[in-house]
Amino acid sequence: MARLYDNPDRALRYAKTIASDMVEYNKDVLLKALKEDNVWDALDEQVRQGREEFNARVTPEIAQMNIYDRALVEVLLHRMKDRVKTPIWDSPE
Repeated sequence: MARLYDNPDRALRYAKTIASDMVEYNKDVLLKALKEDNVWDALDEQVRQGREEFNARVTPEIAQMNIYDRALVEVLLHRMKDRVKTPIWDSPE
């Protein structure tokens, strides 16, 4: 059995790796979803699979820290900000 991550920093790096793989293997879907402002719906299955993978490799305490969710926001949204024009980034008038 693989060793469980019990360090938040290492768990965050692992979560970012999962999210980065999600971007790499679903790039077209992600770009379209960003433009249409439906990222979570479009990648629902991938997000769930990634969460299961993450939770299987971290301690229960780490799983409760929302590290995976924060990594998703950073990798799927924040890092894409300069790469695609989308209503998500537009400020309300």
